Amino acid sequence: MPTVTESSQFSMPMDTDVYRGIYEDPDELRMQTLKIKRDQLLLSETELGSGNFGTVKKGIFKTTKSEKKVAVKILKNDSNDPTVQEELMSEARVMQQLDNPYIVRMIGICEAESWILVMELAELGPLHKFLAKNRDVSEKNVTELVHQVSMGMKYLEENNFVHRDLAARNVLLVTQHYAKISDFGLSKAIQSNENYYKAKSCGKWPIKWYAPECINFLKFSSKSDVWSFGVLMWEAYSYGQKPYKGMKGMEVTAMIENGKRMECPPRCPSELFELMQLCWTYNTEERPAFSSVELRLRNYYYDIAQ
Repeated sequence: MPTVTESSQFSMPMDTDVYRGIYEDPDELRMQTLKIKRDQLLLSETELGSGNFGTVKKGIFKTTKSEKKVAVKILKNDSNDPTVQEELMSEARVMQQLDNPYIVRMIGICEAESWILVMELAELGPLHKFLAKNRDVSEKNVTELVHQVSMGMKYLEENNFVHRDLAARNVLLVTQHYAKISDFGLSKAIQSNENYYKAKSCGKWPIKWYAPECINFLKFSSKSDVWSFGVLMWEAYSYGQKPYKGMKGMEVTAMIENGKRMECPPRCPSELFELMQLCWTYNTEERPAFSSVELRLRNYYYDIAQ
């Protein structure tokens, strides 16, 4: 297998200068505090997305050296519910601890007319929407993006973080060849003496992306993120189709308990469908870790890159 020190024609794109990241001076952004002053932010009317939490808009973050395009998550909290603010702070604290090229960088929090979470901007938006609009994107390009997600998830696995909401909607594209994992609202750090997080109760959960142990026992681990990654792969190779289309959550659960899984998307290579099926291994202990999943994707990508 070629190494990154060999000719650049054999290097994976993420091993070359194009992957230095969109912020050339990360130290400037590595603040001692989470807080950002309101006068450092210019907000655009351009809306990137919305949800129960509020809206995400484009913005400009002014530093001593430059102005940078950012994404700003504006919290909707009409009732001044303190738990909503705490959820945003919790997400910010998780993101502040993460430093990886394939994870959206959190810049800080601004307390102004609303609570605002400031993050780096990935202008092409969510993976599933991009692929649905650009069906001419090659399978090799899809593999490149999926592999980058696996590298980001391997980093989370190594640092005992569980994402709990891994899906194509939460993978954002900086360019057509550069993906980053986002949305850490449900993420949890696992204690060093434990290997899973146990939720106290069910919430508005993305059941179609959840492993059986999450639904049956409220247990979340890197292995349950691997299951979600398999669904994300299916979304990517089906070019943005909805998984388990037309089925309700309970129907999906029954299907999985009966040993059935989604079929291979038409344009998905058979080797990668086999990897998806491994990600959907029912028993947690038998399911591969991201260290294994990432290596298989890396090897496959190098093989087709020749």
